[in-house]
Amino acid sequence: MPETNQNALILQELVRRANSHTQRLRNIDEQIRNLNSKIENDEQQKIKTDKLNNERFTKIMEKIEEINQNLSDLKNEILKIKEKEKIFAKAKELEIIKKEMELLSPVKHEFVTWNELNRELKKLKNGSEIAIRP
Repeated sequence: MPETNQNALILQELVRRANSHTQRLRNIDEQIRNLNSKIENDEQQKIKTDKLNNERFTKIMEKIEEINQNLSDLKNEILKIKEKEKIFAKAKELEIIKKEMELLSPVKHEFVTWNELNRELKKLKNGSEIAIRP
């Protein structure tokens, strides 16, 4: 009987240890499941963030392409303006034209009517001096 008691005690110890190990394995398994769940959630969040970032990046690239197209259009317009600018008169040429127009301008010069001319001619014949208008 002592052997049976000893066997029973050994068996109880083995069962206790097996239960203890089983409990530890369950705890470890629970921790692994929790870690896997957290990792999966993190991966899902990362996928969402990456998708959002890719959409934003695509929009930014589209805007950059649009800006580049606008810059290209502006450069073309500037080149057209420069070509048209070659046709325009320079400031120096405008000054020359202005001076020539002033010389030919009838507004700047005084004219007399036929009556005034005849009156002055009669005065000359009579010996009087010609009246000078200011």
